[in-house]
Amino acid sequence: MIRVVFHVSSFDLSLAAIRKSRLWGGGVGCGLNSPSINPFALRRTEFENLIRVCGSRNVKDLHYFQQLFWMGHSAAVWDCRAATEITKDWNGIDQIVLRNPRGALARVSLHGAQVTSWRNEHGEELLFTSSKAIFKAPKAIRGGIPICFPQFGTCGSLELHGFARNRMWFIDDNPPPLPANDSIGKSFVDLLLKSSEEDMKCWPHSFEFRLRVSLTTDGDLNLISRVRNINGKPFSFSFAYHTYLLVSDISEIRIEGLETLDYLDNLLQKERFTEQGDAITFESEVNPLESLHLDRQKFSTSLIFPWQVDRVYLSSPNIIAVLDHERKRTFVMRKEGLPDVAVWNPWDKKAKSMVDMGDEEYKQMLCVDGAIFEKPVILKPGEEWTGRLQLSVVASSFCSERLGLDRDGL
Repeated sequence: MIRVVFHVSSFDLSLAAIRKSRLWGGGVGCGLNSPSINPFALRRTEFENLIRVCGSRNVKDLHYFQQLFWMGHSAAVWDCRAATEITKDWNGIDQIVLRNPRGALARVSLHGAQVTSWRNEHGEELLFTSSKAIFKAPKAIRGGIPICFPQFGTCGSLELHGFARNRMWFIDDNPPPLPANDSIGKSFVDLLLKSSEEDMKCWPHSFEFRLRVSLTTDGDLNLISRVRNINGKPFSFSFAYHTYLLVSDISEIRIEGLETLDYLDNLLQKERFTEQGDAITFESEVNPLESLHLDRQKFSTSLIFPWQVDRVYLSSPNIIAVLDHERKRTFVMRKEGLPDVAVWNPWDKKAKSMVDMGDEEYKQMLCVDGAIFEKPVILKPGEEWTGRLQLSVVASSFCSERLGLDRDGL
């Protein structure tokens, strides 16, 4: 690849001028089906001013700058045209592959708009997918990050977790603009789901669901959901990013950020309890309450789970840490517009009863979901809801106070 170095000395520069110059190239774009810009390098401050000028003329044009810069002084520019590509999985379903310049990767299937893979710069997989997962619509894929909409869980008349994860989505070539920082320095794809005749039979509301999945230069995975009511009357929905994290062993995992919160226990008819400890941990032992014939409900505030856990923590902070002591790394979840957090692991008995889950695979997975559960979103006609999730990995398994995490989230 030829690297062209170009420094902007005047910031009174329009996008039209760039298009007329030799810096503008044709062909396949760095988004999808959009024009591309030939690789060139600017100083960071110069680039920010350039974007500000272009953005003031047409925010949508920022889409064309999405892959240009690997941030840093005199940063090397990577080939934006190779950062996003469409391939097919083994069932012939289209999937979008996102890459960053350091080698991180994410795969997004049009089946459910589901992120099926997220790998770091060393090629290590970070999301769990069952070896028995069914990659064939309309079945849900066991693993990755299913989109649960318009229902999360069983609270409602729809199928478990709603229908969005089982539908075929479409690439959205012309989405309504998002803020510039949701595009610059990221490879991304925009997907779209609209209400169909089939959906209207079970959920009679017209909607547009737009999802942007992006991969940053640091390897963070971002998901932005936008649901718009294009119906003539209000509707309500619950939602979740049902995130399957790949872990070394469930007994080595610690969740921080949910302590002292109220939660609903889905295994106890959604009864409400309050956590009492400073973190949540798991054990791989036989449930002692079963052998002692004790009332499990009296012990439900325990923070150690030697059995299936299925809980929704309410009014949670916008940042949660999942520490994996064996691998010495921490998943950091930052969220916005998602007040609740669901925690789920099927444990051995439940796993053995699931046709799309290996008997022992529960040990290598944990679902920690940014969600809306207790108080569904109510959208009036024309209104739009936005929910954001950012997943990152820190090479440390210390407690979150030593990680210096900002509890305000995004």
